[in-house]
Formats: sequence, C-alpha cells, structure tokens
Amino acid sequence: MMNMRNLRSVVLWSSLFLLAACTKSEFLPDPEGIQIPFQPEATQTVEELLAESPAKLYYSAWQRSNIKNILQEKGPKLVYTVFAPNDAAMQAAGLTASAITQMPLPELDSLMMFYTTIGPVTQSELKQRNDNFVVKTLLQRPGLYLPYYENTGTGLNQYDLYYYRNYVGVKGESLLINGKNSGKLNYLPATNGGVYILENTVEKPRKTILEALTDDGRFTIFLESQRLADEYYIEAMINDMEPLFGYRPSPEEVLPYISSRKLYQVGWGINAPIYDGYVGPNITISTLFAPTDEAFHKAGFQTLADVMKFNERSASTIRFDENLFTGVGGFPMDTVYNFHRDWGRMFQPVTSGGDKAYANTTIFYGNVLNAGLNDYMVNLGGNPPAEFAYKMPIEFSSVNNSIQMKAKGSAYPAATVTETDINTLNGPVHVVDRLIFPKGFKLN
Repeated sequence: MMNMRNLRSVVLWSSLFLLAACTKSEFLPDPEGIQIPFQPEATQTVEELLAESPAKLYYSAWQRSNIKNILQEKGPKLVYTVFAPNDAAMQAAGLTASAITQMPLPELDSLMMFYTTIGPVTQSELKQRNDNFVVKTLLQRPGLYLPYYENTGTGLNQYDLYYYRNYVGVKGESLLINGKNSGKLNYLPATNGGVYILENTVEKPRKTILEALTDDGRFTIFLESQRLADEYYIEAMINDMEPLFGYRPSPEEVLPYISSRKLYQVGWGINAPIYDGYVGPNITISTLFAPTDEAFHKAGFQTLADVMKFNERSASTIRFDENLFTGVGGFPMDTVYNFHRDWGRMFQPVTSGGDKAYANTTIFYGNVLNAGLNDYMVNLGGNPPAEFAYKMPIEFSSVNNSIQMKAKGSAYPAATVTETDINTLNGPVHVVDRLIFPKGFKLN
C-alpha cells in the first residue's frame, strides 16, 4: 500500500463551498465611523480609560506601539473596543515591563491589534445574548483566506482575509472569551467605544486542528484510522482507473474524482492551492469533537488494527464508477467520524438535482454547547426549498454540570465532553470520551 503521509490536500472545487463555515452576518464589514449606542456614563476616551486602568503594563505596550496611528488611519470618528489584560495577567504571560521594553515594534503592534476591535461591544449587549458575540480583531494572519463575504478579490479568487476572531460571552458575572473565563466582567464605557479589563490573557491560536491533534498524543486511533482509510480508498481508485486511463494515475490525479469523500486532512489544516497562482479560500473554520483513544476502547476497538479490520466489512463497495466517473462506496467508520468532524452532513437531504442547503456557521465554544443548539439549522438557504434545510443531528444535554452529546435517535451511550475549547486556526476542538454512533449503526 502506498505511503500517503506526505500527501498534501488539494482544495477541490466542491470543497470551496464547504469552506463556508460561517454565516454572512458573522462577517459584516468594519463599522467604521458609526454612532456608538448611547452611553450617558461615558466621560473619557478609550485611551484615557486605559491610562487610569489597572492595565498599566498593557498601556505601556500601547504607548510604545503604533496602534494609535493604525487606528487614526481608519478615520477621526472611529469607534473601537479594547480588551486589556490587567498587570497580573500580563506578568503571568511573561509580558513584564522589561519584556515589553525589549519587544520588537512589529510584535507590539500585533499584540495591540489582537486585543482591539473596530466597533462597540457593550456590556449590555453581551448580557442580552445567549450565544457569543463575534469580535473581529485588527490582527490579520498572512497567507490564510476565508470564504468570500466582504467583497475581496474577483471572479474565482474571491476571498476574505483571515483576521483573528474572538468569541465573547457572559456567564453570571464572568466574561468568557473563546469559552475561557477571562475574569470578572469589568467594562468601562468610553466616549469613543469601550474597554474591558481582563484577568487573563487570550490565547492566540497558532496550530491547525491537524497539528493540535497530532501534537497532543491522545487521538492516535482517530487520526491514523482516517489516514489509512483514505490511503486504502485512493489506492482502490488507482487500481480501478489504471486500465481505463492506460497508465497508473498518481494520488494527486485521483483527488478530483473523489470530491464526494471528505479526506481527513481537508478542513483540518491549510489547503494547498488548486492551481499555481491561485489566491482564495484555503481554510475551514468549524468545531471538532475529538474522541480519545480511550473512547475507541470503550466501543470495543482496542487498537488501530481493530478499527481497520472493522472497516474491511465494506471494502468491496469502494470502486471507481465508470458511468459516474467518480469514486463510490465507503467505510462504516466514515459515518461515525462525520458526526465528530462535520455535523453528520453526509446525511443532509439533497434535491433531485443534487442541490443542498448552504452551510451555516458551526463555530461553537464550550459555553454554548447546550440544549439550545438542538433545533439549530446546520444548513439553511440557497437554491433548495425550505424543507431541505438540515437541522442539528446531535442532541446536547447537561448531566451533573457536564456537557453530553449523542446522535439524535441513537441507542448508544452519550459522549461526555471532557475538555472544551482547544483553540486552533480552524476553530475549537472539544474532547469527548465516547464515539458518536448514528442511529441504527451496527457494531456487530
């Protein structure tokens, strides 16, 4: 069997539409120069509040950086919000007075931009929401491009630049950012925006999902069983295509013919360009529920070999269809993994013409994983009529203050979310202690 470890995922044409992991409302243009909601208690500017706040170290970095020039370039009536870690939080992160003095200017600018967003994020609005408020920071990640919503690029190369986003909510008297407790809610209204004083710094994601899972070490069966399944699938396609093509195609040549299969690397990393010079969407942002090796043990799979042997029961279904000119068939574990990584969308209803409703945002941090999601529309809108909308196939519940989840209608035990909010460039990863088996799935 061929070695696919170094195979680089290619963005397939159909994948470009699956990259739409967020709704249009989540990617509105920067509200520059808008009128801030009435805040009668506001008497000082953002910078004046920072100067008098318990975020002295942050303010010293603010003064040394170019952030004031960056903000001034956006207009004289700019409204903006700053999330400023207090001195204890900065010191805990190694951002001492000495470290700030020695930081290169570009690093200081990046730090300030990561904690700053254009527009108001008021305390009253956060308290009224049951979900998270999406805060688009000023900091861009070069080389990453999101699906087109903000009118960047032209033609096939339409895309949005990747700006780091933080998901902000309130729980009781605490401020949550990306599901993590940032301390007591401490909001200071300003005449030109507002300031939140944080008791913890915010972790900026640096790894892709694939990098995070690989480095962690708890998910070897989950990762390797998918890698090997893809390897086997592509090898089967090569064997079937060789007599038709008159030569043995390479794995890369096979990829356009198997767009219906969600290869394990797609959506978990940074996708390679589909052609030389292409600049367009190359990253998926969603939520992953990652089962540990112990989760497989609970299901009766003690080793990777056990999973691969289980998959053999449907190996004969995998073939290259000469009439459809595409790969068909799959493995039984494909359906299980689809609930962990793509909300069971392989069961999404399809019109007679092959149309599916558009992908809705599926970026959920731990503080919103609850029964309120059970009626959420995972896919909604587009060409298909309303009856083709796809409702959340997973049932969330809370037992003894733990998040539990299972495929709706499944007779298998619910999985418990044992760890939430491992933040990655591709979105949050939540760790689960059981496999999510769909309704009617047969283990024996």
